Amino acid sequence: MDVTDQTAKLSSFELFLQGKLKPVEETTLPLRAGSTCPQCGQGKLDYNGVLALECPLCGFSGGEGGGCT
Repeated sequence: MDVTDQTAKLSSFELFLQGKLKPVEETTLPLRAGSTCPQCGQGKLDYNGVLALECPLCGFSGGEGGGCT
């Protein structure tokens, strides 16, 4: 029996347990000021003029924010 035949008979749960299948949705930590930018991986997020987290290097904006002042 070929190895690919054996893999084809395994359920997705069994493949996941063996490390051959990654979860569909990775868990992510909430974005915070000072966190590394999830888009470019180099910039540090900081609040802009409308209180949304933004990367100064690539311009990524978290889409959240906007608070009362």
